[in-house]
Amino acid sequence: MKTSVVMLEDFTGLAVGSDGPDGPVETCPECGRNGVRHEEPDGPSYVHTQASEVLSDGMLTEPRDCCRLSKAG
Repeated sequence: MKTSVVMLEDFTGLAVGSDGPDGPVETCPECGRNGVRHEEPDGPSYVHTQASEVLSDGMLTEPRDCCRLSKAG
């Protein structure tokens, strides 16, 4: 029987400047909600909510709600 633990983290309710998992919480320039900025190869994104699942061989973290910005953003 496979069991896992899933946690949903919502950064929209945290104050700007609060500590997020990978940096401070900032205001997203795309939608105005709070989120944590992530640098991606195709440009930055602001993650507003993410799900983390504890697996037998590690942890899987996936953004559930995010805004992707252009490289110029």
